[in-house]
Amino acid sequence: MPELTLETTAVIACAFAAVMTVGFAAKQRRWGPGLMMVGILGFLGIISFGIVTRL
Repeated sequence: MPELTLETTAVIACAFAAVMTVGFAAKQRRWGPGLMMVGILGFLGIISFGIVTRL
């Protein structure tokens, strides 16, 4: 499995943080909570990928 560098992880985390921010700003709309969930799952994906690559 390919390794994630710190720079790549930071860029991906910033992208998911931006998605969560947009989702939180639009929480009254139908797609807002969905975007927040995508951002949370993205962060969990980064963590789980980091764990799996070290096994």
